[in-house]
Amino acid sequence: MTTTTPNRGIDIRFIAALCLMLCTALIVSGCSSAVSEGSASQSVQVAADFGSEPEVHFDAPLAVDALQRSVVSAGDGPKITDDTTISVKAKITDAGDGTAISAVGSWPRAFTTTVRDAEPGVAESVVGLHSGSRIVVTGKARSFYGDERLAATGLDADRGLVAVLDVDAPPTEDRPTQQSLADDDFPQARFRSGRPVEVSPGSGRPPQTTQVKVLTPGTGAPVADNDQLVFRAYTTTWGLGDVVGDDFASGASSRALSALPKGLHEALTDQPVGTTLLAVVPPTEGIPDQLPEALRHETLVFVVTIDGTSLATS
Repeated sequence: MTTTTPNRGIDIRFIAALCLMLCTALIVSGCSSAVSEGSASQSVQVAADFGSEPEVHFDAPLAVDALQRSVVSAGDGPKITDDTTISVKAKITDAGDGTAISAVGSWPRAFTTTVRDAEPGVAESVVGLHSGSRIVVTGKARSFYGDERLAATGLDADRGLVAVLDVDAPPTEDRPTQQSLADDDFPQARFRSGRPVEVSPGSGRPPQTTQVKVLTPGTGAPVADNDQLVFRAYTTTWGLGDVVGDDFASGASSRALSALPKGLHEALTDQPVGTTLLAVVPPTEGIPDQLPEALRHETLVFVVTIDGTSLATS
């Protein structure tokens, strides 16, 4: 039994850039799903919940040929059609030796596309699924990416692939909510070397108003409304846990607390400097006008570390 391990490889985000052109085969077929379950896809075992980076197990070398698809877990969201805008997380593994092809750290970065514009391995596998599904797709690199896109991957056309895909349709209107979150309802943040690297998607309905969970309490002075706040935020979506922003990688922000959106303003007020917290912010209290269209109705999850304050100047 072979288990995939982290390895340098392709950054899955390149798929989004390739979605500018249509595959001829998809145009002819109208993107109808033509991928069925088979012995190759059935033999792949996948651990971890939807949205979280999966552990992938199979006996290598795994013989693959035409595309096959197996559903690991079925979602309960809207049914996906040719015209649906989807967000996809992908972990791609070499079927021959079980090594990872996806770049280390690429999993939390979903790519967003319409089904019609996706590569064949995605487009032909997701139609008819319900949003929130996790699937395994097996096949040769050429059949997964299509001839026109294969060159950009640097993969040999006959190289066998095992792809685990988490597929979600971003909401077209604000999600149904519940009044508040119990402790177990909060998304879970995973840290490496003191910085967040992944946040699991929220389960059930998001809250009506901003909800806060302190992960590490600070010991400094409490944040006041007239403070200039220095902080880092790792921002993901409720639905898929897709990374929207990462100040821990790009550098801390400095903003007047009073200038922050309502949800973050309330989450950070009176918190001691040094605190790391998780804030779940619905779109009514967030930053929808600063987001791409696909995310303007999405609840956002912020992991925030408060680094310091100074007196705000007008």
